[in-house]
Amino acid sequence: METGRKGRAVASVDPEISALTGPIPRPRVKAAEWVVAVGGLTVFSGLFMDWSNGVSGFGSLSVLKLILLAIAAGAVALPVVVGTGAKPDLPIVWETFLSTLALLGTLLLILRLIWTPSGGLGTGFFVVAAGSLLVTFFGWRSVAREC
Repeated sequence: METGRKGRAVASVDPEISALTGPIPRPRVKAAEWVVAVGGLTVFSGLFMDWSNGVSGFGSLSVLKLILLAIAAGAVALPVVVGTGAKPDLPIVWETFLSTLALLGTLLLILRLIWTPSGGLGTGFFVVAAGSLLVTFFGWRSVAREC
Protein backbone atom coordinates (compact mmCIF):
# COMPACT_ATOMS: atom_id res chain seq x y z
CA MET A 1 0.00 0.00 0.00
CA GLU A 2 1.13 3.52 -0.77
CA THR A 3 0.32 6.60 1.25
CA GLY A 4 -1.51 9.61 -0.13
CA ARG A 5 -1.17 13.33 0.59
CA LYS A 6 -2.65 13.11 4.06
CA GLY A 7 -0.78 9.96 5.07
CA ARG A 8 -3.72 7.66 4.41
CA ALA A 9 -3.16 4.31 2.78
CA VAL A 10 -4.24 4.16 -0.84
CA ALA A 11 -4.36 1.12 -3.07
CA SER A 12 -1.87 1.11 -5.90
CA VAL A 13 -3.26 0.56 -9.39
CA ASP A 14 -1.50 -1.46 -12.03
CA PRO A 15 0.00 1.07 -14.50
CA GLU A 16 -1.21 -0.96 -17.52
CA ILE A 17 -4.80 -0.93 -16.27
CA SER A 18 -4.56 2.74 -15.34
CA ALA A 19 -3.31 3.59 -18.84
CA LEU A 20 -6.31 1.81 -20.39
CA THR A 21 -9.05 3.12 -18.12
CA GLY A 22 -7.71 6.56 -17.31
CA PRO A 23 -7.93 8.19 -13.92
CA ILE A 24 -10.68 7.05 -11.61
CA PRO A 25 -13.24 9.85 -11.43
CA ARG A 26 -14.03 11.19 -7.99
CA PRO A 27 -17.36 12.82 -7.31
CA ARG A 28 -16.99 16.57 -7.05
CA VAL A 29 -20.17 17.06 -5.06
CA LYS A 30 -19.54 15.98 -1.48
CA ALA A 31 -22.00 15.13 1.27
CA ALA A 32 -21.89 18.67 2.72
CA GLU A 33 -23.19 20.14 -0.54
CA TRP A 34 -26.06 17.65 -0.62
CA VAL A 35 -26.99 18.50 2.98
CA VAL A 36 -26.98 22.20 2.02
CA ALA A 37 -29.39 21.40 -0.83
CA VAL A 38 -31.69 19.53 1.57
CA GLY A 39 -31.54 22.53 3.90
CA GLY A 40 -32.54 24.78 1.00
CA LEU A 41 -35.54 22.59 0.22
CA THR A 42 -36.44 22.67 3.91
CA VAL A 43 -36.31 26.47 3.94
CA PHE A 44 -38.46 26.66 0.81
CA SER A 45 -41.07 24.22 2.08
CA GLY A 46 -41.22 25.95 5.48
CA LEU A 47 -42.25 29.20 3.81
CA PHE A 48 -45.52 27.54 2.76
CA MET A 49 -46.33 26.44 6.32
CA ASP A 50 -48.05 28.35 9.12
CA TRP A 51 -45.85 31.06 10.62
CA SER A 52 -48.30 32.78 12.91
CA ASN A 53 -52.09 33.04 13.17
CA GLY A 54 -52.65 30.79 10.14
CA VAL A 55 -50.56 32.96 7.79
CA SER A 56 -47.77 31.37 5.75
CA GLY A 57 -44.27 32.74 5.48
CA PHE A 58 -45.13 34.30 2.14
CA GLY A 59 -47.98 36.27 3.67
CA SER A 60 -46.41 37.38 6.94
CA LEU A 61 -42.84 38.34 5.99
CA SER A 62 -41.41 41.14 3.91
CA VAL A 63 -37.63 41.45 3.50
CA LEU A 64 -36.97 38.24 5.41
CA LYS A 65 -39.05 36.35 2.85
CA LEU A 66 -36.77 37.53 0.03
CA ILE A 67 -33.62 36.61 1.95
CA LEU A 68 -35.01 33.15 2.73
CA LEU A 69 -35.99 32.61 -0.91
CA ALA A 70 -32.47 33.58 -1.99
CA ILE A 71 -31.03 31.12 0.56
CA ALA A 72 -33.31 28.34 -0.68
CA ALA A 73 -32.54 28.96 -4.35
CA GLY A 74 -28.79 29.24 -3.77
CA ALA A 75 -28.70 26.13 -1.61
CA VAL A 76 -30.62 24.01 -4.10
CA ALA A 77 -28.34 25.23 -6.91
CA LEU A 78 -25.13 24.53 -4.95
CA PRO A 79 -24.65 20.88 -6.04
CA VAL A 80 -25.14 21.93 -9.66
CA VAL A 81 -22.61 24.75 -9.34
CA VAL A 82 -20.05 22.51 -7.62
CA GLY A 83 -20.59 19.58 -9.99
CA THR A 84 -20.49 21.52 -13.23
CA GLY A 85 -18.20 24.40 -12.33
CA ALA A 86 -15.64 24.82 -15.09
CA LYS A 87 -13.63 27.29 -13.03
CA PRO A 88 -12.13 25.90 -9.83
CA ASP A 89 -12.78 29.10 -7.86
CA LEU A 90 -16.50 29.43 -8.70
CA PRO A 91 -17.77 26.83 -6.18
CA ILE A 92 -15.87 28.34 -3.24
CA VAL A 93 -17.15 31.83 -4.07
CA TRP A 94 -20.70 30.48 -4.33
CA GLU A 95 -20.37 28.53 -1.06
CA THR A 96 -18.91 31.51 0.79
CA PHE A 97 -21.63 33.89 -0.42
CA LEU A 98 -24.37 31.36 0.33
CA SER A 99 -23.19 30.52 3.84
CA THR A 100 -22.80 34.23 4.66
CA LEU A 101 -26.32 34.92 3.39
CA ALA A 102 -27.61 31.94 5.39
CA LEU A 103 -25.89 33.27 8.51
CA LEU A 104 -27.65 36.60 7.99
CA GLY A 105 -30.97 34.80 7.55
CA THR A 106 -30.36 32.74 10.69
CA LEU A 107 -29.60 35.88 12.70
CA LEU A 108 -32.79 37.52 11.42
CA LEU A 109 -34.74 34.40 12.41
CA ILE A 110 -33.23 34.59 15.90
CA LEU A 111 -34.38 38.21 16.13
CA ARG A 112 -37.84 37.11 15.02
CA LEU A 113 -37.76 34.48 17.78
CA ILE A 114 -36.81 37.12 20.35
CA TRP A 115 -39.56 39.50 19.22
CA THR A 116 -42.31 36.95 18.74
CA PRO A 117 -45.58 38.18 17.18
CA SER A 118 -48.69 38.24 19.37
CA GLY A 119 -50.08 34.99 17.92
CA GLY A 120 -46.89 33.07 18.56
CA LEU A 121 -44.81 31.22 16.00
CA GLY A 122 -46.06 28.31 13.94
CA THR A 123 -44.31 25.20 12.69
CA GLY A 124 -43.18 26.91 9.50
CA PHE A 125 -40.86 29.18 11.46
CA PHE A 126 -39.11 26.27 13.12
CA VAL A 127 -38.85 24.30 9.86
CA VAL A 128 -37.26 27.31 8.15
CA ALA A 129 -34.93 27.88 11.13
CA ALA A 130 -33.76 24.25 10.97
CA GLY A 131 -33.15 24.50 7.23
CA SER A 132 -31.32 27.79 7.61
CA LEU A 133 -29.08 26.30 10.29
CA LEU A 134 -28.32 23.35 7.99
CA VAL A 135 -27.37 25.67 5.14
CA THR A 136 -25.24 27.86 7.41
CA PHE A 137 -23.34 25.08 9.17
CA PHE A 138 -22.78 22.72 6.25
CA GLY A 139 -22.09 25.64 3.91
CA TRP A 140 -19.18 26.69 6.13
CA ARG A 141 -18.06 23.04 6.36
CA SER A 142 -18.05 22.90 2.58
CA VAL A 143 -15.99 26.11 2.39
CA ALA A 144 -13.52 24.73 4.93
CA ARG A 145 -13.14 21.59 2.80
CA GLU A 146 -12.24 23.69 -0.24
CA CYS A 147 -9.55 25.73 1.53
